[in-house]
Amino acid sequence: MRTTATVAAVLPLLLLGAGCSAERERPRAARPVAIATTSSDVPLTPRSAARAFALWTVNDDLARASGDERLALAWAVDSQRAVTAAEYRRAAADGAQVARHAYGRPALWVPRLDGYPQWFVAAAPRGRETALMAFTKPSPEQRWRLSLLTVLDRGVKPPKVEVDADGYATALPTEDQSVLIAPSLVAPPQAAVAEDGPGSYSARVLKAGPYTTGYYAEKEKAAKKAAKDGLEYASTFTATSQPVFPLRTEDGGCLVLYSLTRDVSLTREKDGPLDVPGDADHLAAGKPTGRELHVFSSLRFAALVPARNSKPAKNDKPDKVSGSDKSEKQEKERPKVTVIAEDGAATRIESS
Repeated sequence: MRTTATVAAVLPLLLLGAGCSAERERPRAARPVAIATTSSDVPLTPRSAARAFALWTVNDDLARASGDERLALAWAVDSQRAVTAAEYRRAAADGAQVARHAYGRPALWVPRLDGYPQWFVAAAPRGRETALMAFTKPSPEQRWRLSLLTVLDRGVKPPKVEVDADGYATALPTEDQSVLIAPSLVAPPQAAVAEDGPGSYSARVLKAGPYTTGYYAEKEKAAKKAAKDGLEYASTFTATSQPVFPLRTEDGGCLVLYSLTRDVSLTREKDGPLDVPGDADHLAAGKPTGRELHVFSSLRFAALVPARNSKPAKNDKPDKVSGSDKSEKQEKERPKVTVIAEDGAATRIESS
């Protein structure tokens, strides 16, 4: 089990009011301590972002160590809130402790922002993986919360985000036209390829991989297996209204963090008990019945979007395509969006 080192020795022994209170006697064993924060209009700087990240990690670890879901949810917002709740529910169903994580020193990408909401992105080592995390603060009266967490694919290095001499990154407008696809429009093409496969028109701008054509191949395989059991399987991906977080990269493109929802449904001809998939059985209150079962998941991604009119990287290999030599050459020369990180969980089920 991985644990996070306590900061009680260097920070005041103050506990949040969300289900926590200070103890008069100092505990003998080292334990993580929740750090109280005051709400104020603090300018967003690399230094204030570093403090916000440190506060979040300490409070998140305290919540996980004590199994305090209420405290954990107080530090989460947007898609992260549903995923966090599902994680605690999974642990409760298994009779286990929620997994604890030790975060290493992060790379902080802090944009220059006027007014609110404020946000920044952290790339932090977590065991053998690297987590990309987007934090938001909607107003001066609210604390920093984690909006989205995704995990870089194994072997993929953190992207090279453009940072100026003062340590600030450049945030792109969500409708920015200097990149191949506007940051707000990255999710829909991914959803299209995940559902329709390499034959989708959106595959022209999205690189094949586990979170694009891979989802499609997974769906086709699951549908064949379900058919043998007399079930109809469907998998639908939908872009959300959740925030997106776009940052300029050194090559003129951008890194964007965003989310999708997935609805996996199993349908049969007659009413009766419905078997819930193992990764979602903790979400069921008893045995669901009916003809149709839906498992909804919240998925979070990070993608690299090339600059408009850019050329593919030298080490990029063209996706396999059929057709003439000319079409293959055009496919090779076309820059594409690459999804480099993914994380998520099943968050709810419905039956009818």
